[in-house]
Amino acid sequence: MFRDRARSTERFDSAVKARSYSNRSVRWHSGGTTVRVEVRMSQPADSPQTSPVRKMSDEEKRGRLYEEQVFPLIGRRLVERLVEGVPVRPRSQVLQIRCGLGGTTGDLLHRLDHTSRIIDLESAQGLLDRARANVAAEQVGRRVFFRLQSLAERLPFGDHAFDLVLANVGLADLPRPEEFLADLARMARPEAEVRVASPLRGTWVEFLDVYRDVLVRLGREDALASLRGYAASFPEASAVIHQMEQAGLASVTVQRDHWELVFRSAREFFYAPVVEFGPLARWKQIAGKGAEVQDTFLAVKQAIDTYFAGQSFSVSIEAGLFIGQKPAEPSG
Repeated sequence: MFRDRARSTERFDSAVKARSYSNRSVRWHSGGTTVRVEVRMSQPADSPQTSPVRKMSDEEKRGRLYEEQVFPLIGRRLVERLVEGVPVRPRSQVLQIRCGLGGTTGDLLHRLDHTSRIIDLESAQGLLDRARANVAAEQVGRRVFFRLQSLAERLPFGDHAFDLVLANVGLADLPRPEEFLADLARMARPEAEVRVASPLRGTWVEFLDVYRDVLVRLGREDALASLRGYAASFPEASAVIHQMEQAGLASVTVQRDHWELVFRSAREFFYAPVVEFGPLARWKQIAGKGAEVQDTFLAVKQAIDTYFAGQSFSVSIEAGLFIGQKPAEPSG
């Protein structure tokens, strides 16, 4: 059921206790081999408080948590691939969707001329605020414009509006991913490049295997059907290529990527922000309501600790960077 892989190891140490988290950095191994990122929980060091600290809102806490604990594990790797070698032209109009909490925006500003403009979209206020705070204040409202925007609806821009479209999204989280991709193509000008980074089929597969075994053992046929639907919502790379071509993009290519997140226990896995503030709510919804959720996830926790006793619990992230181009308009 569980596959062995040749792996190179990168360690990622964090100070985590329950829901208190500390700053940390991530080092990625290049060269095409699998990267293992170890997520650890430990006792945070006490630090004296020398001055009063303003109490953060829940939205601010989520934004900070995402920036420090979730983005380095998944988002950063995707957006770095997304902006690598992008074509830069004078007087460009660039659309960025969930691209790096302001980090890639600053990089693009250095590469674009002063007449170019960037529009950054985020779907959560806390993430929008973090992205704005990470861009030089004098550029905001002049060369960079931030907008809160749901990705579940048609984007509010005209046809042929952008010279470059960059999107870092979970296509599995969108109600109609093919319509979203068609919308990106619609907004791209002729000869513009459209780039999309997204997790693919196989993401979280080790956890989903354990979850499926538990549901079979518990006789939860209804939940099993929901779990199959959830797993199938992660697209295959070939399906994304087909949808982009159907949207009118040409020469669509994909660059595949794989890495692993490594946990020392089931408790560490479920309390990690990348899980707790990511797919955990959806996984619980699959289990049902009330006592059903508690009983099911207690069984899942016990199964993980039993299957992986004395060794790490590794879960896969499969991702793809898709690049397509809007064809030039026919001459004459």
